[in-house]
Amino acid sequence: MVADSQPSSSTDNEHHNDSTKLFAIAEIEPWLYLCGAALVTASKLRALGITCVVSAAPELPRLPLPPEVTRHCVVSVRDHVASDLSPHLERVADLIQEVKNEGGKTLVHCVAGVSRSASLCLGYLVKYGGMSLAEAYHHVHSRRQCIRPNNSFFEQLISLEKRLTGSTTISMVYNLGARGIIPDVYESDYSATSRYLSRFIGAT
Repeated sequence: MVADSQPSSSTDNEHHNDSTKLFAIAEIEPWLYLCGAALVTASKLRALGITCVVSAAPELPRLPLPPEVTRHCVVSVRDHVASDLSPHLERVADLIQEVKNEGGKTLVHCVAGVSRSASLCLGYLVKYGGMSLAEAYHHVHSRRQCIRPNNSFFEQLISLEKRLTGSTTISMVYNLGARGIIPDVYESDYSATSRYLSRFIGAT
């Protein structure tokens, strides 16, 4: 019997779904959406009833927004481990909640909708969504599986949770597969990789 040297079709489908969701607008809550900059078009904003846009991509030119968008918040932070997103986490959370209370909807975007914008949505859910940081991460991840806040942003979110609730639900841990420190909610990604390598490479 010839050993199967290819990942299963289900794995292929999961990767396809992840890449597909990268180019989709994710509904995090009925009043909160998350995506990358390429999806921010006037027609899509109108279709969703968006009234507020939070842009966390200072490296991009200013996006043209329809008149229905009456608020535009710019977060001038780059996706880098040296960047400090913490001053913006609560400010953006307060804005999203204010827009919700007014009956509006907010779309948060960065370049890819993976790190900065996801972090801002997590901060909102911790402050106003009645969720722990771990619950918020799994909630957002279930709707946009490609999210991946960088380590520094996760550390800042952990600090926010500690300050708001007095406890933390995510830890930064050393992971051998990652060869470094990562949030513990990322560990399953590396365990899956280890199983794959063990099955298809380690046995050869």
